[in-house]
Amino acid sequence: MKRLFFLGVMLAICGICKAQMAQFQALYIYNFAKNIGWPSEDSSKDLVITVIGDNDLAAELNKLAATKSIGARKVVVKESATPNGIQKSDIVYLGEAKSGQIGALISAQEGNKNLIVSGKKGQCAQGAGISFQSEGGKLKFEISNKNISKRGLQVSQKLLQLGTEVD
Repeated sequence: MKRLFFLGVMLAICGICKAQMAQFQALYIYNFAKNIGWPSEDSSKDLVITVIGDNDLAAELNKLAATKSIGARKVVVKESATPNGIQKSDIVYLGEAKSGQIGALISAQEGNKNLIVSGKKGQCAQGAGISFQSEGGKLKFEISNKNISKRGLQVSQKLLQLGTEVD
């Protein structure tokens, strides 16, 4: 009985930690959006964020989108099960559980002016613009100015300084 109780407590703690991580990631993504130079022709359009494989993050982004905007741009959150068939999206987030699909995502988004963010460390080497990493229980991120520039976007110096820049 004690083991079952302990297991239940541990599962509850893990659920809280996962939800808290999703909140932090949502705030980071919102701030990434504020610190990217988007094409001027998009300034009057909604800022679309598509999340692949992370329902918790999508829910947290929807909460933010209900109360915040990026400049004059309304934030719209969409979800997709796979990298294929994603319509116009300014930010595409690939969840850690789907990180094996980074190559397909990069190919599917070829030629699009968008920011690709991954939930798994090291994905900038595969073409992502930003990839999250957890160090000592703290959320950090790698950023590739080269990959972001290839997609026709500009990164603020402030954002480059906050992350770990990689090529």
